[in-house]
Amino acid sequence: MKLWAGVCALAIGLASPALAQDWQKEWADTLQRAKGQPLVLAVHALEGHAPIVEAFQKRFPDIKVELTLQGQTVTAPRVITEQKNGIFAWDSWWGATGNMTTVVLPTGGFDKITDYMILPEVKDAQNWNAPDYLYTSDKGPYVFVHTHYEEAAVYFNKGVVKGFAPTSIDALVDPRLKGLIAIRDPTKPNNGTSALAGVLKEKGPDFVNRLFGQMDPTVIDNPRQLTDAVMRGDKALIIGGSQDIVNQCRIAGACADVSKLPYGRYVLSRGVGVMKNAPHKDSTKVWINWLLSREGQETYVKIWAQHNSTGAVSLRKDVQPDPKHLDSVPDYTKLDQYLLIATESGEATLKQVQSLYSAVKDRAR
Repeated sequence: MKLWAGVCALAIGLASPALAQDWQKEWADTLQRAKGQPLVLAVHALEGHAPIVEAFQKRFPDIKVELTLQGQTVTAPRVITEQKNGIFAWDSWWGATGNMTTVVLPTGGFDKITDYMILPEVKDAQNWNAPDYLYTSDKGPYVFVHTHYEEAAVYFNKGVVKGFAPTSIDALVDPRLKGLIAIRDPTKPNNGTSALAGVLKEKGPDFVNRLFGQMDPTVIDNPRQLTDAVMRGDKALIIGGSQDIVNQCRIAGACADVSKLPYGRYVLSRGVGVMKNAPHKDSTKVWINWLLSREGQETYVKIWAQHNSTGAVSLRKDVQPDPKHLDSVPDYTKLDQYLLIATESGEATLKQVQSLYSAVKDRAR
């Protein structure tokens, strides 16, 4: 299979003639061996992921992609259970990196992704913004992050409480919203817990305790039911809502009163890992190198922007974010000041949210 010209040109510029010949031969051999191989992918079931995989399939039609779209909280325990029983069915896992990092990585569920990198443009950390933040854990190069972006998951329906406007984050504990707030289950890792962790980072534990203990929030773990609650007007404010569902409502001509609030912001990370004992190593190498190449990341940004309102950005220096998603881009020089929710560093804040909620529930019994 022919190498694409852009990759060759950039990589040759980065390497000596001998090294260029080495990687080019390795890449050509890998492409040849990958012909006819399956590629078994576990992919986060969010709008945008599947069309990007389809673009990869069109780019490499000789690789037979077997795609499973499911939630990250479903993939994580499934992988652990299968691997404990000696089943290594998956080649790669792609999506939000939280469950990869905090649930599966500690069990040894990943191979080093660096063993699968061939293209110089992928391997050279200087081609990426924030090279110190390309992996989610200090345990090693296992889960590679191609996108860090700011996100929020708090939604408000202005039609529920007449005359009330949430002009600051303090609105989350305004008495007028008592009984009119719903949250996703804070005992589990999800975007609701992430938003609450953002609130905790900004306002501290006493504020979060007031939210849990004084505002009588309703816990709705299903994201569609939670988001429906604010769209219907059953609740005035929700923490952990789904932008996809709100977008669908707006496309249908409804939900004009529902807006996303800029409170509880956090940085979400999207990335990819190679599963332990990946059964189809050559097709996996093609997937990893394409996804992290300039071509792959440009494809990601373009398609992601067609399906989502945030996150169409890449850490690659040579890939521009979608113009409509510029407010998603964090300051890469100050990532240490953000709540990196889907990395190992953000785990402690998530656990603190879970602990605060459990303590409030215990006192209420």
